[in-house]
Amino acid sequence: MWLACTVAAEIAPASYLRTPSARQLAWHQLEYYAFIHFGPNTFTNEEWGRSQSTPDVFNPTALDTDQWAKGFADAGMSGMILTAKHHDGMALWATNTTNYKIGNGKWAKDRIADGLSADVVRMAAASAQKYGIKFGIYLSPWDIHRDPAMPKPNLTGTIYDEPQIFGDNTTGDYNDLYARQLTELVTLKYDNGSQGPLFELWLDGASSSDTVQTFDWARFRDIIRENQPDAVMWGHQGVDARWVGNEDGYTLPTNWHTISRTQDQTHYEGEELQTGVRDGLYWTPAEADARIRDGWFWHANEKPKSADALMKMYMECVGQSVSLLLDVPPDTTGQIAKEDLEVLQQFKEQRDAFLKRPLLTPNLNVSASSVRGGDNTQFGPANVLDASAGTYWAMNDNETTGVLEIHLDNVYIIDAIILQEHIALGQRIGGYAVDAGVDGAYSRIVNGTSLGYKRIWNLTTSVEANEIRLQIFQANATPLINSVQALGFKK
Repeated sequence: MWLACTVAAEIAPASYLRTPSARQLAWHQLEYYAFIHFGPNTFTNEEWGRSQSTPDVFNPTALDTDQWAKGFADAGMSGMILTAKHHDGMALWATNTTNYKIGNGKWAKDRIADGLSADVVRMAAASAQKYGIKFGIYLSPWDIHRDPAMPKPNLTGTIYDEPQIFGDNTTGDYNDLYARQLTELVTLKYDNGSQGPLFELWLDGASSSDTVQTFDWARFRDIIRENQPDAVMWGHQGVDARWVGNEDGYTLPTNWHTISRTQDQTHYEGEELQTGVRDGLYWTPAEADARIRDGWFWHANEKPKSADALMKMYMECVGQSVSLLLDVPPDTTGQIAKEDLEVLQQFKEQRDAFLKRPLLTPNLNVSASSVRGGDNTQFGPANVLDASAGTYWAMNDNETTGVLEIHLDNVYIIDAIILQEHIALGQRIGGYAVDAGVDGAYSRIVNGTSLGYKRIWNLTTSVEANEIRLQIFQANATPLINSVQALGFKK
């Protein structure tokens, strides 16, 4: 045990380089939420909507957005993001910007005649609010319906044969159309007249067209900031959150929450997006978009992944400081398939069985190599056990390495370690280890590089221990540890 010197308390550490905004910090804490790919592709068995069918093709037989939201909430997901417009360009809300919307199809007209809503976006937003989860919107920048390079024989001579304005060299301003669609969505109101809060706007960068369209990201960002200031803006590399570099739900062990490019600059490649850039210019953490099935939209010939596969995905995303956005698409009835919900529930049970075995409680004896200014109340090592997001163990500014020891009340079998850095003041740590021991005889169980928001280490071999030791070997500023937890059971 170390004794901290008793001197006057120091002020809190200064922020280190880039730090998360309040909206980003809240977003980090969501960790795991649903993607909903739903639209004409659901009924045409496509992924990107090249067929350009008329809105009559959209015909769910038993649409139930409450079933989506309840299923996700029951599965422990914190929110859901709906494809309000995918690459096909058909709008799922009551827009004034295009005729190519589900509101012009027979399904919607029949619902409206019966006094029911046909605005799927508003319905989904209300359902999310009803079941206590967050709601977000995907609005594809690429729009096949407006892209002159994409053929549309099914729409020739109809009201859906609209001006081809997508592209820098076309007659018309696609950025203006997109800005108007975005404005409609970020000012969406519920039936009671209140504006629905959005936690994330997903602005996909995918395209298979040769048409060059320069997007006015600054304008789009201003629209979002003005109307939804708490919403995170997702793009290939920002503004607020970046792509993880693959669509399979994994990342590399080293992951920095910062990068040094904006949406308007040359895109990073996959591995660069996974690792990020240490001490980068922008706080732009990674989000992993992955699928419960093989495709993004529902296809009858596909089956959901197993709970084991989803647990592996969770450990390789959330367990490595990356948020997991898991796509769970409704079928042609307009509901999430029963088998998909069953797998989500099995995954939740497996996740809970793993995570809900904490061994480290606030009453344990904790010591450290030093404490910032000797102020154990504000910066003491016991703060790593209090389950508060706002407290942390800290050393003095000139100390970038240190040791923290936690003494358990008995000998336990430990099979996992969870660590969290206090990222509100920046990401600092680049090398650390965890040792487990019995009465001072330690063995190494974790070797880590970057830490960040949260790391979950599932040990390959369980160990007996009544002591846990965290060693910080390298940090670019005095390290701040928010939480240390061990999972397991009593021997």
